[in-house]
Amino acid sequence: MSDRVTGNIKWFDHQKRYGFIRRDDGKPDVFVHMNDFHDRMDAYWLRRGDTVEFGVDQADKGPRAQGVVVVHT
Repeated sequence: MSDRVTGNIKWFDHQKRYGFIRRDDGKPDVFVHMNDFHDRMDAYWLRRGDTVEFGVDQADKGPRAQGVVVVHT
């Protein structure tokens, strides 16, 4: 896993339990599944635009978030 980065939830489908994160560093969006959250309960309350911190792994279909934490401001 790479260094931790920040971004914002681009969209998240609660029924399908996945979505994408727009990275703050301008690199390509990252796939995120409910199971990728440090605390899965955070995924139930996500909204578009929420700030998150995460690591990035390279999966078969592209970058995937790992250890996602919602940043509460």
